[in-house]
Amino acid sequence: MAERKEKLDAVGRIARIMELLCSSGETLTLREIEARIAIPRSTLHRLLSSLEKEEWVHREAGTEQFRPSVGFFLLNNRNLFYDELIRITSPEMERLVAETDKTCILSVLEGLEGRCIHAVDPPMAVKFVAHRGMPVPVHAGATGKVLLAFSPAGLRERIFAGSLPEGTDRLALRAELDEIVRRGYAYSREEWIANAGDISVPLFDRRGLFVAQLGLAGLAASFTGREEKTVTSLQEASARLSRLL
Repeated sequence: MAERKEKLDAVGRIARIMELLCSSGETLTLREIEARIAIPRSTLHRLLSSLEKEEWVHREAGTEQFRPSVGFFLLNNRNLFYDELIRITSPEMERLVAETDKTCILSVLEGLEGRCIHAVDPPMAVKFVAHRGMPVPVHAGATGKVLLAFSPAGLRERIFAGSLPEGTDRLALRAELDEIVRRGYAYSREEWIANAGDISVPLFDRRGLFVAQLGLAGLAASFTGREEKTVTSLQEASARLSRLL
């Protein structure tokens, strides 16, 4: 009976930790968590360390600041996962827009289709316009091709088997996807939308698992001579974000 009570107490404490972290709009320190839910510090530290190993809790690098991990939200609801992913990526996306005057796009694979989940537009009259929920073709354009290139092999084969438009050159597309994986980014001009170009990179979590696509889109001519710098900016942003996921 004592063993059963101890297990229930541990579960209850974990539930209280996660409820507190999820309801807080900011990261919390070990001291703040201890004060709010009255768990002894040694026990709290042990539980938080275990939750961190299970990817339920994320500790900010070099600090004692804790927040829920995207892995925890993904267990429950994809919309919550998307909201947390957007919260984490938004500062970097806004910085990229300010640096490049291009639209920054974050997209994911939903089933067999690409889908934009967040976009940040530059304050310009002429720009690439994207919005949450916008479908993204995975066979044309850097945005979708990054999603397809870095998707799990089984999912990619399902898309090739039945979700590509009639007339798609599958052999050429496979070769291009292999090249995108090799170099770590995709670049296209007017493949998806007339007069538009886009450069995209994959976004991975700390475990190295592919999470989403991150890219910049704008007038095709605006990329000329700036391709290498744009790729570098995106890859550096992706690397910083991966440490937070």
